[in-house]
Amino acid sequence: MKILFANPPTFEKEGRFNRPVRFPTFNYATPVIHPPLFLAYAASYIRSKGHNVTFIDAQAEAQNVGSFLNKVKKINPDFTVFETSTPSLESDSKVSSMIRKSTDSKIIFVGTHVSALPEETLRTTSADAVVMREYELSLENFIRKGGKNTKGICYKEGKDIIRNMPRELIEDLDSLPFPARDILPNYRYFDPILKNPFTFILAGRGCPHRCIFCNWPQVMTGRKYRFRNPKKIVDELEEISDNYNLSSILFNDDTFTANREHVLDVCDEIEKRNLKLDWACYTRADNEDKEMLKRMKETGCFLLKVGVESGNQQILQNMKKGYVLSNVRKGISTMKSLGFHLHGTFVFGLPGETMGTIKQTIEFAKETSPTTVQFSTAVPYPGTEFYNYLKKNNFLNTNDWKEYVPLNPVFSYKNLSSEQLKQSVKTAYRDYYFRCGYVKTGVKEFFIQPIVMLNNIRKLISFIT
Repeated sequence: MKILFANPPTFEKEGRFNRPVRFPTFNYATPVIHPPLFLAYAASYIRSKGHNVTFIDAQAEAQNVGSFLNKVKKINPDFTVFETSTPSLESDSKVSSMIRKSTDSKIIFVGTHVSALPEETLRTTSADAVVMREYELSLENFIRKGGKNTKGICYKEGKDIIRNMPRELIEDLDSLPFPARDILPNYRYFDPILKNPFTFILAGRGCPHRCIFCNWPQVMTGRKYRFRNPKKIVDELEEISDNYNLSSILFNDDTFTANREHVLDVCDEIEKRNLKLDWACYTRADNEDKEMLKRMKETGCFLLKVGVESGNQQILQNMKKGYVLSNVRKGISTMKSLGFHLHGTFVFGLPGETMGTIKQTIEFAKETSPTTVQFSTAVPYPGTEFYNYLKKNNFLNTNDWKEYVPLNPVFSYKNLSSEQLKQSVKTAYRDYYFRCGYVKTGVKEFFIQPIVMLNNIRKLISFIT
């Protein structure tokens, strides 16, 4: 079989779209384009089963719809697999309809949105089938034997939509081949706070924490953190180091440091092989484990992403973050003292939010002063506790999925409007970055990445004005 995997293009007026992240969107406050790692995992697995696999990342290669369709016609695949998302679903459906008109390819959608709403997706789009949750095994089964009794598949059969039983999550992640980076445009992936070009790697899947708004653990990968063998992880790091001239690697696990011993084992294996890598990861904002953090620093970790989210204790409790603010202060202070670039993320609009609690969050961000920050409004993705809460209480303003992006709040509370939320993000960026207390940090970052910093400053100024 000829299988095309695609990170599809968007239409000209929509702009570049970033799908393979926790908060997919058409625009961020600064430019970014990330590698579609899960799609690359699936491509590698399908290829290992003997199929002819091709990959088009239309977003990374800045392909327009016409150019993309011409490539698809030449390939003439038996199956086309689209990574889609909540805000890109409508656009993705239009592109897949064009493929259907010009080829005989069957269309398969994968991702978080279709996992949460498989029947609705098939009713409203041109897809023939969707794969729910992790999709390597279910996708291969569907390609090989069709939809009947195939776990993890929801598919069309004539006028009927059939939803099969879910598939169990993959326990032995090391049974999967490494992602098919050899068919990705690796040198086009970019993130303003990383060393570019960069790539993603996973040390495991799932997250043990209970945040009500986080999409992947609730819809795709589960609440249990399933680890890969540290030796296999470092095998993959070596492969990246040997074959690709990349500047850094991001462990894209929801919380890489959730298991201390696993982290130390990975660090020991990196040191044992004398690998010289610049890498980054996600950790909790209350991480005070100085010994573990030092080991990470010694083996190449230069940047930590921390989801602080709020500077109000009650809001943190409402979102089930599990933080105590005093411990967050200690954690951030510890990480900064060890010399990490600390990237703090903050989100407005979770249950109980008011203009007063938003101001507390902005002040907390300035007080703790991470190296860089990201402010956004919470996105209620289908399948999450947050979405169900808003829907139950009639707080949602729209069912238009393309509006579900981080800088465009789609809900209002009685004491907090969507417009106030949107303006609060602009205020937060302005108050944080354009203050005297940030000058020293900003100058240092400028000399590290001058072109990146100039682009970020331009984008930020256009965003907040």
